[in-house]
Amino acid sequence: MLMLKGKKELESIIQDIGGYSKPKLKLEQYVTDADVVAEVVWLAYLKGDVAGNRIIDPVCGTGRFSAAGALLGSIQVICSDIDEDAVRDAYKYLSRLGLLNVVDLIVMDFTMPAIARPLDTVFQNPPFGIWSPRGIDVKLLLNSLKLSKVTYSIHKEGTVDYVTKVVKALGRSIEVARGFKLSIPYTYRHHRKPRRIIEVYVIRVT
Repeated sequence: MLMLKGKKELESIIQDIGGYSKPKLKLEQYVTDADVVAEVVWLAYLKGDVAGNRIIDPVCGTGRFSAAGALLGSIQVICSDIDEDAVRDAYKYLSRLGLLNVVDLIVMDFTMPAIARPLDTVFQNPPFGIWSPRGIDVKLLLNSLKLSKVTYSIHKEGTVDYVTKVVKALGRSIEVARGFKLSIPYTYRHHRKPRRIIEVYVIRVT
C-alpha cells in the first residue's frame, strides 16, 4: 500500500486513471470524477469501512473506486463489471499502480451476482436507468445490501425519497450526503456540449 498524505494525494492518483477504451452508451459508461471518488472513499476510510476490510466495486468501469479502496488499505478488492472491455481497462490502470496483489478483477453481471461470501463494503456508481434498463440503479443497490455490511452508492438527484423508502423498508439505516456533481464529458454522438454537469447524492447504508 502506498503511504498517502491525505485526500488530495488520493484524488491526484485517481485522476491519472483514464477513461474507457470502448465506451458503451447502453451501459452509461462514464468515469466517476476523481474528486467524488476521493471524497467518498476517504469518508469511508475515516468511518472504518476501508482499511482491513474486504470491498467490492461491482460496476467498476476503469477501476477508480477499486484503486482508492486498495490504496487506503483494503485487504481485498473485487473489481467487477459486466463489460469485459472495461475490466481490461481497469486491469491496465490498476497494474500500473501495482495494486494487483490486492485487487481481483472479474467479469460479472451484478444484477445476478456470483458472490458466495459476504463482503464488508460496497462502492458503486451504478447506471441511472437513462439508457440502461429503468430501475437498474435500485436493483444493483439491493444486491449490494444483500452482500455487504456497508454500501456507498451514488444516485441521481431527484430520487432520494424513493431510494430512502426502499432502504428503510429493508430495515437498514441510511445517511444521505448531497452537493456532489458528476461531470460528463463529450463521449457519444448524441452529446452536444463538451461537458455536462449532473447533480447527484451519495448514500451510506448500514
